[in-house]
Amino acid sequence: MRATRLLLGIMTLAAALSAQQYPPQNAPGGPAPQDQGPADAQAPADQPGRAVARISVLSGDASVTRGDASAPVAAAVNAPLMAGDSLSVAPGATAELQMDAANFARIAGDSQIRLSSLDGDKYQIQLSKGLVTYRVLRQTNAQSEIDTPLVAVHPYGLAAVRVEVAPDGSTRVTVRHGAVDVYTPKGTERINEGSTMMVRGSADDPEFQVVSALAVDQWDTWNDQRDTYLSRAQSPRYASPDVVGTEDLDNYGRWSNDPQYGNVWTPTVPSTWAPYQNGQWVWEDYYGWTWVPYDPWGWAPFHYGSWYFRTGLGWSWFPGARYGHYWYRPALVGFIGFGGGFGVGFGFGNVGWIPLAPFEVFRPWYGAGWYGGRSLLSINIVRNVSVVGAYRNARFANAVTAVSAADFQRGAFRNRVGVGQAQLAQASLVRGAVPVTPSANNLAFSNRAATAAGPQGNINNQHFFSRMTPSSTAAQRTPFTQQASAVHSAFQSRGIQTGAPPSALGGGAQARAAAPAEVRGSSAGGAPGWQRFGGSGSAGGGGNAYGGGARSLQVAPPMVRQREAAPPSSGYRGAAPAQQAPAYRSAPAPSYRSAPAAPSYRSSPAPAPRSGGGGGGSRPSGGGGHGGGRR
Repeated sequence: MRATRLLLGIMTLAAALSAQQYPPQNAPGGPAPQDQGPADAQAPADQPGRAVARISVLSGDASVTRGDASAPVAAAVNAPLMAGDSLSVAPGATAELQMDAANFARIAGDSQIRLSSLDGDKYQIQLSKGLVTYRVLRQTNAQSEIDTPLVAVHPYGLAAVRVEVAPDGSTRVTVRHGAVDVYTPKGTERINEGSTMMVRGSADDPEFQVVSALAVDQWDTWNDQRDTYLSRAQSPRYASPDVVGTEDLDNYGRWSNDPQYGNVWTPTVPSTWAPYQNGQWVWEDYYGWTWVPYDPWGWAPFHYGSWYFRTGLGWSWFPGARYGHYWYRPALVGFIGFGGGFGVGFGFGNVGWIPLAPFEVFRPWYGAGWYGGRSLLSINIVRNVSVVGAYRNARFANAVTAVSAADFQRGAFRNRVGVGQAQLAQASLVRGAVPVTPSANNLAFSNRAATAAGPQGNINNQHFFSRMTPSSTAAQRTPFTQQASAVHSAFQSRGIQTGAPPSALGGGAQARAAAPAEVRGSSAGGAPGWQRFGGSGSAGGGGNAYGGGARSLQVAPPMVRQREAAPPSSGYRGAAPAQQAPAYRSAPAPSYRSAPAAPSYRSSPAPAPRSGGGGGGSRPSGGGGHGGGRR
């Protein structure tokens, strides 16, 4: 009995020590950050925010039209996309969207999609024109759907499905792996691996034909290679499954074991490199200031986990406990302000930011209702507090980055302001909203101008058939001009100057009501070999993952108006006339530009944990990777 009690005591002590050493970031009861000032005594609860997808691969030109603004911006690797955003990919280009660790949408050139739902358990993509391969690579509880003008396609379990929409709306669904359910207003059909379904006719009563799968082409081969690369990545085994994008880390650094934190990752970068410097701040609906890294591996290390400096080894990233639970964050930094203000009244002449160290308190500057009248509650500027005492990383050279407030508003983040001990001594802590009114310049993901990339039709006015109910998040997007006005007014009421007022910023969005457009389709009723949904052998609408019968035709919810539609630069050879095969085109394999460290998609050796970690090398931190040349 005494031995049993002793053993239980040892196990309890070991569990307690382990919980202290590796608690989830910001978890209640975690170890207090060293030298924390009194301003950190009351930490806000850490809650999940809105779901965000990222552009994980980009080759060639593409543009993003946000759900809260009318003007398109150039797409970029690691750009965040939210429900209501649309993506147009130029002919010959390629993009991949990663929703989570399991779900990927790969978009071929001359294609246009819109994210109509992007929740933690529901991903819904509207394909207006072109080619998308949707891949469910790992086990997941999330439901996904690809909506076209004629049908809704639901991957069933682990699956890879190729969905093509011709200019006339005719649709082709090819199952490469697994199985999918295809829904229409009249019924449902299950398609298994190795089959292609061709759908045409009217949106209310389309007809279909199932044949052997299309021959594998370069597009399919690239998709398989991409799957292999993602499946063989070793970095995901060192972080929580909640941390998205760790597959990118294998080729850009090394994992090691730190006695204090456990598994940490050290990027192969120049010795002068520091976190949150190679990139820019972008204004996002709901999240406000969001860091978009130029580093091709930058998604996971700048939206999850924390950074710390090791003498002789450089900066290392701590992803948190392997079995912790984490949510996406626009950035994990602390903001400071110093210097004179904008013109008259109180304000900051310069805005700086510092990467959070492990277990330091993260204070959100965003959230639900921020534009709904409660924004004043999130404004808190703390004076007479030691910046070095509040943020451990402020002790290290090159860790604090700052630009003038005017440059921050202009989106010019390479014009840095020097930050020494004198500046830190007179700096104030920004707890909550940063006192800068966002401008149209802050909507861009890079310094590249948007081009007329891909189809330019107004996807928000197009009909799509959907099985799942579109997310309300897309319809709740706040127009950008309203967001900017809320920020400006909130600070003005406190006597804080934030730069130019919204009326001087330009590039705003205009609210509008969606005007449904007719669905284009060729009617070929009664043609030999074609069937009606809901007929003999059809699954009807029951007994599926969603339950219930098929939904009626849905139109995209009202959104902010896009720019005027330009004539589409279609790669198709014209719309297919009635009773003729649609003009589908085989998509070429992506050809990445200037990728010195691009993965070959062959098996790479596992980065085994080692003691001590790898420090700064000579590989440039920007460009390359399977994101292609950028910015």
